Amino acid sequence: QQNANAESDILNQLHVLQARIENLEAINNRGLSVATELHDDSVDLPAKEGNDFPLSEFLKERRVKRRVFKKGSKGKRRHKPKLTGLQVVGFQEEHRPNETLSGTFHKWQYADWFFKSNADDKHFKLHFGNGTLEVMQPGLYLLYSQITLKGNGTQGYHVMRNDKDPILACYSNNMMLHEEDKTSCFTMGMFKLDKRDIISVKHISTSGVRAVFTSNASFFGLVRLGRFNKRGVVLAV
Repeated sequence: QQNANAESDILNQLHVLQARIENLEAINNRGLSVATELHDDSVDLPAKEGNDFPLSEFLKERRVKRRVFKKGSKGKRRHKPKLTGLQVVGFQEEHRPNETLSGTFHKWQYADWFFKSNADDKHFKLHFGNGTLEVMQPGLYLLYSQITLKGNGTQGYHVMRNDKDPILACYSNNMMLHEEDKTSCFTMGMFKLDKRDIISVKHISTSGVRAVFTSNASFFGLVRLGRFNKRGVVLAV
């Protein structure tokens, strides 16, 4: 009878152990199911041979990538539009254009601020001998000019491109003025200019031209507003 009781106790213990094992397997299966759902709904964790990839390493890697991205994006310099301009001015009381230049005003010099702006020959070049201005960069330009003329009668001038294209004109009828009276004539416009275009200011007469050529009376200038792409669309400089 003692042997029967011992066998009964052993069987009971085996049933208890089997029930515990089944319970642990069920808990383990539920845990794997939840982990799989979380894995599918969030992000792919990197695989690592041997043990599971530690969560702390994964979060650390994400933080490093985020810092690198922020540093790289912050390091990029935003393009700031830059206007490039030039003004030339007269430098004597009265200017009588050399008749060999067919009425072209040629007594020009750079404005003082042009040198202070660290400008150079990359954009403009003034030819002092004949008073022409060479454009070194193509683009859309604002062009303006003022000439203060002396004398009576019909006065006027053209702003010339390459000495053949009068892109601007200014006229004044001074029939009531005396010979020493002065009149200022101002004009302005926007134009597409090409590299190596030559700009000059020429009186409508080729002889007998007189002008007041102080820096505040006679001047002209250019401002580069934009550049053209291959399709002819104006873009910021």
